[in-house]
Amino acid sequence: MPGCQNDHRNFHHVMRIQRPAILLIAVGIVLLIVFLPTGLVLKVEEMRSPACLYQVPVREGDEFTLEFIHSVQRTPVKEVFRIDGKGSIYLIETEYQSFGAGLPTMPDVGAEVEVEGGKIRITGMRRKIDQFLVAVSPVPGHALTVGGEKVELASLAQPGTGLLIRVARERLLAAFVGRRYEWTRKRI
Repeated sequence: MPGCQNDHRNFHHVMRIQRPAILLIAVGIVLLIVFLPTGLVLKVEEMRSPACLYQVPVREGDEFTLEFIHSVQRTPVKEVFRIDGKGSIYLIETEYQSFGAGLPTMPDVGAEVEVEGGKIRITGMRRKIDQFLVAVSPVPGHALTVGGEKVELASLAQPGTGLLIRVARERLLAAFVGRRYEWTRKRI
């Protein structure tokens, strides 16, 4: 059985050499998962705290809408935004029913105005907005729509709460875990 002892010794010798290599590879994979940024996410966060109330993966070219009732005019407003590959947000379209404070009266250069069915629609805009603030309204219909999914802002935070809407890079670890939403909804 001397051949078995040699095989046994060879196995232990090989394992002694491979163990550090396996450990090094495992540590490398963990570091890649933790530190490598991956895709973009659209985030809704509380303005005064680090709480993320909603997030959803997005890609270059994705669009989202923000709908609300104008605080002065009391008419519906719909804004359409597009995300570029660097994570910048661009206002590309707006639709409203009446002129008033905070609503456009003149289109941006290159934009077009359509008036139809009692609505004013401005298309062809390209106004860069890195991030923006929205105050949660108690008025129904104050909503964010991303990828066909509509989220009422009042379901995320109490009326009057300032929300920061921005695009960020998501860590590979979060994508690996498969988390789509981070809800920290407050009961009203």
